[in-house]
Amino acid sequence: MIDLVNLPSSFIKNLSYFNEQLMIEWGLSSRNHLPLSIFMIEIDKFASFSKVYGQDKVDDYVQSLACVLQNILRRESDFISQESPSKLIFLSTDMNFNQASQFAAKCHAAVATLPAPNESETTPNNVTISIGHASCVPESKSCEGPQAFYNSTKKYLLRAINSGGNCSKSSLKFK
Repeated sequence: MIDLVNLPSSFIKNLSYFNEQLMIEWGLSSRNHLPLSIFMIEIDKFASFSKVYGQDKVDDYVQSLACVLQNILRRESDFISQESPSKLIFLSTDMNFNQASQFAAKCHAAVATLPAPNESETTPNNVTISIGHASCVPESKSCEGPQAFYNSTKKYLLRAINSGGNCSKSSLKFK
């Protein structure tokens, strides 16, 4: 099990922090002509999940999920933010569309390694995630800015959820 005791208190960043970093990374990626990717991750069937396990177990599970994802991020400065109780979001720079798609698969594989929230349960982990991700090079002519990029990612997350969950949907929206 993941050692939640030793996580720093600021381990999961808030959405304001994410928004600030999006603007910073947008500028850096644009200036350096590097791709930028956003990943939104939603715990599938979160209401049922919360009802079965209770809020404390759910909070611990979200912390565990964030820790597992943090461990597969590529840079020490990469971070996880929490957009809602059921949704995590993060940025990755200098990751092209194909790499981002492979990374989404790694996220699914990492979640599959987490034990069920109730340690006394003998059934395998039945918690799954949906992922929406988008990649772009910010200075491209068809790019409409960071808000459109964020909205595109959110749209692909909704597509993943609406297709039954436990999958990822993505786009190389801005060429």
